[in-house]
Amino acid sequence: MRRAILLASLALAVAALVPSSALPAAGGSDLPFKGSFSGTTVHNLVTGHLDGTSTGEFTHFGSSTLEQSVQVTATGTTSRSWSGTWTLTAANGDQLSGTSVGSGSLTDPTHITFVLDYTATGGTGRFADASATFTITLYFHRIALVNGISYGEHDATLDGQLSS
Repeated sequence: MRRAILLASLALAVAALVPSSALPAAGGSDLPFKGSFSGTTVHNLVTGHLDGTSTGEFTHFGSSTLEQSVQVTATGTTSRSWSGTWTLTAANGDQLSGTSVGSGSLTDPTHITFVLDYTATGGTGRFADASATFTITLYFHRIALVNGISYGEHDATLDGQLSS
């Protein structure tokens, strides 16, 4: 009996020390989804089309590649809107894909910060039945402008939830 009480007390103590954000939601399997990445973009300033490729580390994915196809539109002198699709590919080839929307602000002629909301709409492999919502904060820097095409680099962080 004494051993059972000791084990129960130990289990309660461990449960009290584990952050609740690391545990699945009641009745579900929501998990924290975080990451950081960097990459390159090619942005046609005439059509607004942007293609981006990034690599980074993401929870539940490990080393991964994020590919994006986006329409960027000027909404003011220093403001931009973002609407696109994306695919995140894990090292083993499993994928999660979806849509993204958001807005950005120019901090000077060659730098822009975007805050973007992402929603997963499909996946493959271990992410075939997954859903996710997350926010990416992306810091973009233009490194060249040639014939209306902007070539740039970016760094970003991701924070959200992944359910499987």
